[in-house]
Amino acid sequence: MNPIHPDLAPLARAAKTFGRELLTTGNVLDLSTPLRDCVGGRIGWLRPEHRVGDPARYMRHILYVDPEDDFVITAITWLPGQRSPVHGHFVWCAFGIAEGGLTEERFRAPGPLLEPLGSKVLRAGELAELDLGGPIYHRVSNHTARPLVTLHVYGVAADRITTGINRIYPGE
Repeated sequence: MNPIHPDLAPLARAAKTFGRELLTTGNVLDLSTPLRDCVGGRIGWLRPEHRVGDPARYMRHILYVDPEDDFVITAITWLPGQRSPVHGHFVWCAFGIAEGGLTEERFRAPGPLLEPLGSKVLRAGELAELDLGGPIYHRVSNHTARPLVTLHVYGVAADRITTGINRIYPGE
């Protein structure tokens, strides 16, 4: 059995249905409502150890692995000043802000140059746009003086959590 915190269970059920529907029919179901519930109020799943960061880079905490390896739910802790490289995703990804403030810069990569598409600040309870593994790249940063915790759902098998998610933009 793969235990899950009760506050995350509705998100896991929705992610299972979402992933299966996307794979079999191409339909995109609602994943934002259960994700928003998990970052906008019911954050009992967020324990002290999920707020621990790594001074060298953001730190991923695995919260739940689907028993059939269809998806993984993680909390990612970003210490002040940390940022991701510019990257896209090989898989579908949905995430929201559990604590703190995040800056997301979005880019289109038409070739050797990145085309900026805009930047926005997301606060606790807010969600980033759903990424279906398309041509959009982004960079996520913590420009605040406090730690930031994000909640992510990735359509990837657990054994590929470190290698099968991010498509790093060349030169990063």
